Amino acid sequence: MITERLWNWHPLQVSVDSCTVLVMKQVLTVRPCVHEKGSRKNMGIFRLYTGNDGQSHIEEQTFSAHPALTTPQAAAHIVFGQMPVGTFIDWHPAPRRQYVIILAGQLEIGLGDGTLRRFGPGDARLVEDTTGRGHTTRVVGSEPVLTAVIPLAEPAR
Repeated sequence: MITERLWNWHPLQVSVDSCTVLVMKQVLTVRPCVHEKGSRKNMGIFRLYTGNDGQSHIEEQTFSAHPALTTPQAAAHIVFGQMPVGTFIDWHPAPRRQYVIILAGQLEIGLGDGTLRRFGPGDARLVEDTTGRGHTTRVVGSEPVLTAVIPLAEPAR
């Protein structure tokens, strides 16, 4: 599987105590994967949430059905992580609402009803099953999983 990652610099205007500063931020652009056979795989956007039954569920999201995906969302920070081949994390809820974007490797999420879903490079998950039993996480395949984790800012009270 081939992915292309491009780092670009973008201006960012920051205001602090009535002073405005122009800084440059580095932005990672991950283009959709192209499989060796030449077929294109589009990025998937998914939501992992706790249902009324107390179990974790996964739903696919699209821009047309969820226009809020195309509006800015406040984030606390970003962390890049790596999970080695063979990693298994038993049942756990998400520590907080966060996006997890897979940059490389294959990840499998297990749900309480026995469903297993695989995610690969370019797939983004809004992980918000912060209550209940949660889900399992397993690295599958022959390469480590590289992720970008973006916790969402807590709503103002």
